[in-house]
Amino acid sequence: MAGHRFYQPDLTSGHLSPEESHHAVHVLRLRRGDSAAVFDGRGTEARVRLASTEPERVSFETLSTVKTPRPSCRIRFGQALIKPAGMELLIQKLTELGVAEIWPIASERSVSKPEGEKRISSRWQAIALSACKQSGQNWLPKIPEAAPLDTFLTAPDLAPPIARIIGSLQPEARPLSSIVADAKMQGVISAVDMLIGPEGDFSPAEIGRARAAGFRPASLGPLVLRSETASIFVAAALHYELNLPH
Repeated sequence: MAGHRFYQPDLTSGHLSPEESHHAVHVLRLRRGDSAAVFDGRGTEARVRLASTEPERVSFETLSTVKTPRPSCRIRFGQALIKPAGMELLIQKLTELGVAEIWPIASERSVSKPEGEKRISSRWQAIALSACKQSGQNWLPKIPEAAPLDTFLTAPDLAPPIARIIGSLQPEARPLSSIVADAKMQGVISAVDMLIGPEGDFSPAEIGRARAAGFRPASLGPLVLRSETASIFVAAALHYELNLPH
C-alpha cells in the first residue's frame, strides 16, 4: 500500500497515538477524509480513511486490511556495539532488509555501552520504526538492550536456528555462500543466527565461545569491511538467498 503510513500496535483502537496524530496533522497536513495506511508492526496493515483530525487524536475508519506473512527465514543478528552513527545506519538498513531481531552486543573490543541506555534504546526503536514506514516493512524488529555476548549465545528461541554464522577474519573461515549452501542441503532454512564483531573483530575467547555454541566462521571476502558495512552486506545476502523467491 502506497502513501502515508502510521504505526498503531492496536489497529482496532480506531485512532492514532498523540505523536502520530501530531505528525499527521501538523507535518503532513492531512485532513478528514484523507486516506492513509496504518500498520501494527506485527505484519498487518490497514487502509484507512481519516474520520477526524484533532491535533493530538486522529481517528480513522478501516476500509480494508492485508496481512504480510513473516519472512520464511527468521534472521537474528548479533551486532557488536560500534560508534553511534554506525549503529543507527545498520539498524535502519537491517530493518529494511527484514531482519527479525537486532541484538546490540557489548563485546570485549566494542565501544562502551551507551550512556542513557534507555534513551538510546528508544532512539534505536524510533529509527527502526521510521525505516518500516519508509520501506513498507510491516514487521518491526525486536531490539533488546545491549548485553554481553553470552546473553545472545544462550538466548532461547521457539525456532531453533538451522545455521549459526559468525563473520570472521580467521584463515579457516569459509565463504558465506558456501556455509549457506551447506545449510540449504539440510532442508528448508527456517532460522539463522548471525554474529558480526566490532572493528578489530571479537576476541579469541569470544570467538571460541561462539564456536562452542555452534557458530561457524564465515569469510566475507578479501576486503576488510567496516563493521556496519559487513552487517548490511550479510543482511542483504541472507535476505536474497533465504527470503526472496528465486
